[in-house]
Amino acid sequence: MLDLIRKLRVNFVIYSLRKNNLQRTMKQNTILNFSKLKYRNGVIGLVLNKDKRILIVQSIDYGKDEWRFPGGGIEIGELSKNALLRELLEELGTSKFEILKKSDVVIKYDWPLEVIKKKLVDKGKTYKGQTQIQYLVSFLGNSDEIKADKKELRKIKWVSFMDLRLYFKFPGQWENARKTIDRFGI
Repeated sequence: MLDLIRKLRVNFVIYSLRKNNLQRTMKQNTILNFSKLKYRNGVIGLVLNKDKRILIVQSIDYGKDEWRFPGGGIEIGELSKNALLRELLEELGTSKFEILKKSDVVIKYDWPLEVIKKKLVDKGKTYKGQTQIQYLVSFLGNSDEIKADKKELRKIKWVSFMDLRLYFKFPGQWENARKTIDRFGI
């Protein structure tokens, strides 16, 4: 009887492994129709501290020289400014932010193919890229009050406007930031 139970367990484990591998293979081999992919709605904040330095963050899945403004996705039915405040709280562990202005510049960009594939495999869905609404935000607290979520962010850094271009490496990222900063009159 014990031999039969062991055989059933082994066969179940083998079946489970095969099923998981098949699902993973199916996800990886899914043919994407890029013309039908949509853009993810996102929001970012150009966060300034009392010294007029700008907050940038490094996502855990970014390279060591890749940075961005804090922010994230907008949930269905959520207002963009509420989404930004939620994302700032989630990523930075504090709610000491005040939204000052909304930019009239909306960024739209395509994700690299590797990112599209990874999101499909990891989440079962993906997007072509992202549109981002931008806000000017004031940080009302002290820097030591920011507690970066280690599941999302590797590092945070306050930089001057002049140094921002050293950190923004993605195509068009520095140009978009400069245009928005100019519009905000910073």
